[in-house]
Amino acid sequence: MIGDKLTYYSNYKKINNEIIVKLKNDLLEKRVCIAVGGESGSGKTSLAYALFIDIEKELGLKGFLFHGDDYFKLPPKDNHNKRLENITNVGPSEVSIELLDKHLKAYIKNEGEIEKPIVNYDENSIGTETIHTNDYNFCIVELTYAMLLKQPTFKIFIENSYIDTKENRTKRARDIMNKFNESVLEIEHNIIKEHFVYADLTIKKGDMKF
Repeated sequence: MIGDKLTYYSNYKKINNEIIVKLKNDLLEKRVCIAVGGESGSGKTSLAYALFIDIEKELGLKGFLFHGDDYFKLPPKDNHNKRLENITNVGPSEVSIELLDKHLKAYIKNEGEIEKPIVNYDENSIGTETIHTNDYNFCIVELTYAMLLKQPTFKIFIENSYIDTKENRTKRARDIMNKFNESVLEIEHNIIKEHFVYADLTIKKGDMKF
């Protein structure tokens, strides 16, 4: 994704160390794909990025980070307008989950080139970029609906709900805080709240320190 700056937060170091210890042998012996899922503002993107950095530093591996926003079917503003037309458009159908799964499968099998979508926030557009799977040892994918993906070898679900993370979302100021957007988050919450059953690891409320 272009136009969204990621920051490394050392707050996640304890959680990440536990994950790395758990997955170390797999990470060193085969191609691993880790999925991080959770609600908007739950910390999934920050955790995914911090985990990505920590694995590279601790194990000397090179990874690729798949951003779920790149796989939305419409650019950000267009997708928002579609929701304004009909709020029932909110949900997994907004995302090309099958395409992302296809790309993750190609990545895990080290099939060579993958031409994937990439979102440009400032231009409100979706372009493409080519990655070469043999340039990387592992991948991490972060997506609200990540638990619905079939290909990841290890899935992490963040339990924090949009109610728990309201203060963090206010600080982040990425989305306007209004009644409509809160309604969107409520819909997403009702879809996602049971996704922990698909996870290999659930990060409980209070374990995420923003």
